[in-house]
Amino acid sequence: MAREPFYRTGGDFSFNYRTLNIYGVFMYGHDANRLPVDVTGTIIPIPIDPAGPQPTGFVTGGPAAFTGGFLQADYLIHPWLMAIMRWDAVNSWDDRINGLALNTETPFALPFHGTRNRFTPGVQFLIHANIKASFEYQWRPQQFVTVITNPITGLPTAIQPFRTNTAVGALEWVF
Repeated sequence: MAREPFYRTGGDFSFNYRTLNIYGVFMYGHDANRLPVDVTGTIIPIPIDPAGPQPTGFVTGGPAAFTGGFLQADYLIHPWLMAIMRWDAVNSWDDRINGLALNTETPFALPFHGTRNRFTPGVQFLIHANIKASFEYQWRPQQFVTVITNPITGLPTAIQPFRTNTAVGALEWVF
């Protein structure tokens, strides 16, 4: 059993003026970053391979910290039409460094920058008292899947960043 000491602290706010609503959250987090080790004390890469060595204990790695939050504005253009704009941000250089180190052992796309921003403009239509249609588009942060060794520094370097931007349309109704 591992006890992972971590904490989160932050705050939120909301401001309303006539047909404009602005609200958001800011958070700070810190983790001790426990890493699994086998019987010999060798760190086991994550995700853990069921056929490989199994963890028998944990060691403390470098602590990981992040800051982040979001800010969103909703503007009621008409009683049946609302425009929204949301900005999400997470700043975690530990994620980037760990992603570069573990790139060959994880199936996940990893952050290209330590700070990841996402912008989401959208619009919502109230079609009827119980029917709403909405559309949102998200500009997501850059990610990478290719890591090379920098010939000058000898350190891992991410190349060929890409974005997985998304468009979402929804139709919601309540009975």
